[in-house]
Amino acid sequence: MPSELYRMLSNRNIGLLSEEQQLRLKDSCVAVCGLGGLGGAVAEILARTGIGAFKLMDRGTFEPTNLNRQIYCFTDTNDRLKTDVTEEYLHKINPDIRIEKHQEVTENNVQTLLSGVDVVALCVDALIPILLLSRVSRQKRIPLVESWAVAYGNVRVFNENTPSLEEVYGFPTIGREVSSITPEEEQGLILQSIASMMSLEGLKKFYPDSAIHRMMEKGEGTTLAPMVWLSCVMVACEIIKILLNWGNLALAPHFAVYDCVHHRIPPQNSL
Repeated sequence: MPSELYRMLSNRNIGLLSEEQQLRLKDSCVAVCGLGGLGGAVAEILARTGIGAFKLMDRGTFEPTNLNRQIYCFTDTNDRLKTDVTEEYLHKINPDIRIEKHQEVTENNVQTLLSGVDVVALCVDALIPILLLSRVSRQKRIPLVESWAVAYGNVRVFNENTPSLEEVYGFPTIGREVSSITPEEEQGLILQSIASMMSLEGLKKFYPDSAIHRMMEKGEGTTLAPMVWLSCVMVACEIIKILLNWGNLALAPHFAVYDCVHHRIPPQNSL
């Protein structure tokens, strides 16, 4: 039975959600992989919606350049592990949330990380974790929700009925062991991912050449909190829809995309 605190936390959900649907969320576990600009806010939205368990993954610590968009980055959380800080804040929302923390995704722990998980939020931009999470989630028939921190709100869902993530991006890694991927190849494929994302109609116009150079050559992103958090809301909505078998999903290879500056849905929405 839900606690009195949980009933109060979810009280305003009822009406849009039924009591049965709310209990389904309480009994669900979401893996949030990457706790930066996307993952941190996704985790908070889901916690406030009543998700009962999380598996959190991030090896990083907060730093001052995160202050512009990362929801748990404050001057007093700099240099602290993102997993630890996120756990603290989620427990401030709901002390009963069950949390398991991981610093990395490897071939040795990915099966454990995804054990008992209902949905994966893919909010990480490192190739090896992306490949491991996408492969194992597909093997386990766990839906995977992807987004990028760009100037469009964006989200898409991979499941057993869609092409795989590697197929959609055209990665030459299908059937290969991740241990065979060199650091140089890994960097090149991440840049390929970014370049394919930038092919969304009109997106490149938001970025001057200097910003594109910084992203492609230095790996330093150009982000703005409202745009990033718009994608966080879209990711959280897809996750809730998956858990409740509710509405229509933004299924891969297509992205659900929104250009909030020009108030439009771009016509090109797949890579």
